[in-house]
Amino acid sequence: MKKLLYINILAVLLITFSSCKKLLDIKPVNSMKPVSVKDYESLLIGGYPRNDYFFKTELMTDNVYVNLNSGYQPEKANEPWFIWASSMQIDGVKTDPYWGELYKSVFYANTILDNFSMRTPLPEEKELYEKVKGEAYALRAYSYFYLVNWYADTYAPENLQALGVPMPLTAVDVNVNTTNNVRQPLSVVWKQIVSDLEEASKLLAGKPATTRFRFNSNTLDLFKARVALFMGDYQTAIASATSVMDASPLTDLNGIQDYIDSEGNQYAFTYDFGFIDTDYNKEILFFTGGKANNNIFYYSAYPFKPSEELLTLTKRYGYLTDYRQYIFESWGVPNTTDGITKGPTMYCMYATQQRDSYYIGMKASEAYVTRAEAYARTNQGKLAIADLNLVLQKRIKKANYVPLKMADFADNNAILKRVLEERRVETAFDAGLRWLDLRRLGKPEIQHAYKNGVIYTLKKNDPRYLLQIPPSEINNSPEMPLNPR
Repeated sequence: MKKLLYINILAVLLITFSSCKKLLDIKPVNSMKPVSVKDYESLLIGGYPRNDYFFKTELMTDNVYVNLNSGYQPEKANEPWFIWASSMQIDGVKTDPYWGELYKSVFYANTILDNFSMRTPLPEEKELYEKVKGEAYALRAYSYFYLVNWYADTYAPENLQALGVPMPLTAVDVNVNTTNNVRQPLSVVWKQIVSDLEEASKLLAGKPATTRFRFNSNTLDLFKARVALFMGDYQTAIASATSVMDASPLTDLNGIQDYIDSEGNQYAFTYDFGFIDTDYNKEILFFTGGKANNNIFYYSAYPFKPSEELLTLTKRYGYLTDYRQYIFESWGVPNTTDGITKGPTMYCMYATQQRDSYYIGMKASEAYVTRAEAYARTNQGKLAIADLNLVLQKRIKKANYVPLKMADFADNNAILKRVLEERRVETAFDAGLRWLDLRRLGKPEIQHAYKNGVIYTLKKNDPRYLLQIPPSEINNSPEMPLNPR
């Protein structure tokens, strides 16, 4: 019921705040102009991304292949992503929805922070004031994290002076500003992300979570762990992930076996009931980016599919021993019409009808694999293995689960490899993390087979690991340097 209420609120806000610029231009006599802290809370809700801002990056990863024997052809708008085109905009399209959506969130956050910097809240407003202000800082940090990871190079000592992204800290709308937005150095953007997270943490500490569609102290800790991991700050990653793990235990997926038995393996997760509709849902800490039901892996006959390599990682203990196999298994019978159309894999996280769900922005298991990786990278292999076991004992069927031990691994590199493989399975298709991980893990070569047998290759360290500045921004800022191609 709370979820339905929240969706209804969002629908109203979508109408009320559909144009932030228009809203802010309204004269004070108009009651729609934000005045009270409560008004700015409504504005904040409208600033959270309501449309996809990451999911198509999955098409660029090794988690995806295209089944050209399916009943559908790939949509033209998705093709540039799958073949790593120089620009992701098809001919005649100048706007980049990812750039636009994220900078819209920045604009909303900055609008709130601008106003609150000049406001002294009434005593009865103080708690809400701090909550809204803290969320605005978190939203700005979150938006800049994605922008700098989509459109700039990775965080590394040799890249700190490289071009980042435009970084307004006041209510300037990058999407409409035509006075040459400037790309700030990478180091400046990341420093601002960390600073915003620190401010958000102070303001949100101790305040209860009210919904999984907004930031709270727990999701903020998880995001801090993500940022720290990407920056190589492993001690902060460990501390922040530990805080999340203490607050957010994993769901034992053995608990869904009765449901699977009642429906049958093939029919347990289909059109009207996704994996996310089980108790696994309790692990989701932050929903974002609009409804996920009609996603690019929407239907069994749609051409884009999870890769077989991803499915294979769920079969280490044997066939149907890992509950995560149910997320990626198509149940298509090989060498039959149905099997050829479906292919071996299908993304069954979300139902395709009747049960709405938003995209996964953050979930508890990310904290577990983040801490495991941070331990492995600081030569604490035993602790990394212990964290892997915390995950696996909740994912593997009880009869098949065998705890990992140090003797199973030749060295620390082998432990790290296993950690990264489990991270890949756990976070597949969540929050754009696979593309982000591929970038920070050395930008490996990837190949995609496509139409007419053509093999497209993203070379190691290919400059196309950076998305291109969109045409709309080039028009607004003709002096802005583009990413190399």
